[in-house]
Amino acid sequence: MAARVKIHFREEPRSVGEAESSVTFTARTLVVRGALLVSIEGDGSEAGTGYDERFEMIPEQGAELSADRRGLLAAVCGYPQMTRSRDGGRETVVVRVEPLFASDGDGWTARMSLYPPPEGETLPDVAALVAMLRQEGVTYGIREKNLAAALAMVKAEGVPHLNQVVARGRLPVNGEDARLRLDIACGAQAGEEQGDGQMDFRERNLFIEVDEGQLLATRIPATAGLAGVNVYGQPVAQQAGKDLVLKTGEDVHVDAVSGEVRAAIAGVLSATGDSGVKVTAKLTISGDIDFQTGNVRSRDAVEISGTVRPGFVVSAGGNVVVGGTVEAATVECGGNVLVRGGISGEDALVQADGDVDVPVLSHGVISAGGAVRIAREAYYAKVRCKGEIVFPGEARVLGCELLAGGSITVASVDTEFSPNSLLAAAVVPERYARYYRLLKSFHQAQAKVDAWRRRFGEGAQGEEIDELLEDLEDTRRAAASYNLIPGAGERDRAGGLRYACRQRISISGVIHMGAVIRIGNSEVTLKKGFAEGWFALNGESGRVEFHHQAKGPAAFGPEVL
Repeated sequence: MAARVKIHFREEPRSVGEAESSVTFTARTLVVRGALLVSIEGDGSEAGTGYDERFEMIPEQGAELSADRRGLLAAVCGYPQMTRSRDGGRETVVVRVEPLFASDGDGWTARMSLYPPPEGETLPDVAALVAMLRQEGVTYGIREKNLAAALAMVKAEGVPHLNQVVARGRLPVNGEDARLRLDIACGAQAGEEQGDGQMDFRERNLFIEVDEGQLLATRIPATAGLAGVNVYGQPVAQQAGKDLVLKTGEDVHVDAVSGEVRAAIAGVLSATGDSGVKVTAKLTISGDIDFQTGNVRSRDAVEISGTVRPGFVVSAGGNVVVGGTVEAATVECGGNVLVRGGISGEDALVQADGDVDVPVLSHGVISAGGAVRIAREAYYAKVRCKGEIVFPGEARVLGCELLAGGSITVASVDTEFSPNSLLAAAVVPERYARYYRLLKSFHQAQAKVDAWRRRFGEGAQGEEIDELLEDLEDTRRAAASYNLIPGAGERDRAGGLRYACRQRISISGVIHMGAVIRIGNSEVTLKKGFAEGWFALNGESGRVEFHHQAKGPAAFGPEVL
């Protein structure tokens, strides 16, 4: 019998639905790993085996050549596709297999794309699909309900069901860092909120008097966390919680065994961030900080009844309370800052190791190691903090740059005609500045390449363009691999994802088109306005989504931006 190519699977073009909304696809036989797809048969030789120069078998993705080189086998479970061509007396057969299952690069999820079978063939059952998953090495987190749902949909609708998640790994749970639990009330908010949404700053008392020997805080140890596992059953190590180095001096005692922190002297307590506790004296200044007082530099807490005038500096080791305003002046302290009158002026800078509370911020800069709370409004200003940024009530933002290590809460952002704001949550402010320097280097390298090609032509070659292209690729990689999320290394792009997904940018009013939203390493410029909801990061897609505030049973689902 003359030699011929035998095909062991079927392909069947199919169209489902009405003309305008029809779905067209090719139904193919579903094969398992190792299945024979194409073979050469009946060449009249001794045993009908051995290489035959009249046929060329070419395996592409998902296929492999048989041991005798007279056939093509499936290297994965999936749907084979074939092309044939003839050149004189030589026939070429090319086969590839579209995988039934695909996983992401880290093996956290496995997805299935299931097609209706050709006429006369049947779909596998759930048990058979599970067996195929195991053939592909997927052993953990198999979702049999998802497999059954995909089968039911394909049977009912007669169309392919693509990218159904059928297995999911367990992400590692990183350990919690050691922390400091305050055992004394320090005024956790910017004041008492009134019925009209405004804040009464008289209720915020930063000067907490303590006695010698009084318990101030307790150090809570770090935890180890829990290892993860991907869909292939491979363990994924977690990151253990980091130890906490307390920022203390001779004014406090720390018990290494119990973790208790007690006052060594009587005075005023200043607690900043997760690790700073100090007890200081208190310096009270009646009136303004101006030419009569000069700059104020103190190791203690400072209370100023008046205003800090332009150009003057207040530097304190403990908390600072300003009864008036900070006008184009500098306030820096090792504790928390409360400015009852507001901050104004392009040269205004308030820098604190702890929290900053203010009713109004105009054109100035706030830099905080803790949280920032602005009661009424901020415009044309910058806020950078390691904690959260909160605008309570109906507070608004206009043309601002807000960088927070945690979440951001605000009512309205920008207007139709104002400059656009940047709201960035789950970022380290210092890294954000370095990241944009990396982007600037990349754009400069791209400009040099473009200029060279405009001068010498697209196809020109040379040592200079090779060096420019190498520099362009280096700067591209440096920017693409940079991580802005707290709690992970600058070059650990995948690190901190779980933390970033927990942070939100909440909008109780309206945010206008053109504003820039960033959560962790993902950024988007709004192409339309949004109202009453929150922005969050989707951990699977890595994209920012807007979640509408639920209102009744017909609430919107998240919008991918």
